[in-house]
Amino acid sequence: MAVHFKGQFELTLDEKGRVIIPSRLRSKIDPREDGEGFVATAGTAPCLWIFTTAEWEHIYKEMRRFERGSPELHELQRDFFGQAEDLAPDRQGRVLLPERLRSWGQLDKELVFVGCFDRIEIWGAEVWKERNEDRDAYRRRLDAFLEEHGSYANRMEKYFGGEITGEK
Repeated sequence: MAVHFKGQFELTLDEKGRVIIPSRLRSKIDPREDGEGFVATAGTAPCLWIFTTAEWEHIYKEMRRFERGSPELHELQRDFFGQAEDLAPDRQGRVLLPERLRSWGQLDKELVFVGCFDRIEIWGAEVWKERNEDRDAYRRRLDAFLEEHGSYANRMEKYFGGEITGEK
């Protein structure tokens, strides 16, 4: 079963480059189904993407389908998988974020963990704050999404057929 992460959590990177994965995010993980560790890679924004090992295996299998793809796809695979690092939490739930990935994500001492569907994103607190200063940008993105895809209820009606009435 896929893990669904959500929420924001402010944490501090220690002097050794370690940070605790928030317990509210860790509690969503079933080690039997999701694996015991994580995989970190460079995200599309100046942040890191953290996946459970099970989700990483799923991504790997999906990308294998395109093994004989275009040169651009090979570059993407090289970047995405080449930046990846296994993260093994210690007893306190801390993981060591490699310097190379911290640099990519513009991570300083203050961090923000963001639950984002099947992954956790780690942002530098200042970068995250700057990104979120424009509240209207969020509203525009949400409006554009709903305009293109409809409301959640509309999407469910299309998927299941019929009308959703809310009655039992």
